[in-house]
Amino acid sequence: MDILLLIILGALTLFPPLTMMAVPYLRKRWAKRLLHPMLGISAGLLFGLVFLDILPEGFRLSNEMELNLTFLGVAVLAGFFTLTIVEQYMLRKGLAHGHEAGGVKIKPFGTLGVAALSVHGFVDGFVIPIGLGASTKLGLVITIALVVHQIPDSFTAVSMALAAGYTKKKAAMFVLVTALDTPIGIVIGAIAYLGANAAGFANMLVLLSLGFSAGTFIFVSAADLIPELQHHSQSMKVTLFILVGFALVFALTMLIPA
Repeated sequence: MDILLLIILGALTLFPPLTMMAVPYLRKRWAKRLLHPMLGISAGLLFGLVFLDILPEGFRLSNEMELNLTFLGVAVLAGFFTLTIVEQYMLRKGLAHGHEAGGVKIKPFGTLGVAALSVHGFVDGFVIPIGLGASTKLGLVITIALVVHQIPDSFTAVSMALAAGYTKKKAAMFVLVTALDTPIGIVIGAIAYLGANAAGFANMLVLLSLGFSAGTFIFVSAADLIPELQHHSQSMKVTLFILVGFALVFALTMLIPA
């Protein structure tokens, strides 16, 4: 694994959320107009990563190691249901317990939202070194797509914070939190990969981690983003934005050399 390249890619993931810290200070109507198109592109990006890059690489590794594809399928389901359980747990806890700390009322919706985005951002970061461990091309495609995907993620964090009643300054701090989760995931993923490589089972870790990440990406797209977009009146335009996100990953996959 090229550690210098990994550091550069990790630094790239910081730019979208740090840029989005300015969103609370934009005009509200512009923020509202941008939200659904960005969520549509985000859903398309995640679907593209799963079906054009992550799963094909998983199939290749399975064949290379002469493993039954069932292992990959179980990893995908594990990722999907793990995120399902985590989100349901946070929903129950977040909606059930509004409280005060230091005389300040804690708004569970905002806290819940940033917690969910942080879990997702951690998984995004974790899969980057795993992808690099599989191939430089896969690592680059995953990173570029996730950097673009972080734009709507950070935008969503701002929107949820403002909807929960936080000030503009606190909403910007929400985005700062989401800026840190992906680099943390990158560090943990790199440590896991290097440890597995030293122990001689790096390929198995890559296979299972790619499958797990694919499951989480499918969950976020199918269970979170697309249902939210279905409530939007301009559903046809949103569908086109989903296709734009998918097309972007397709172009990256075709243009970046193996």
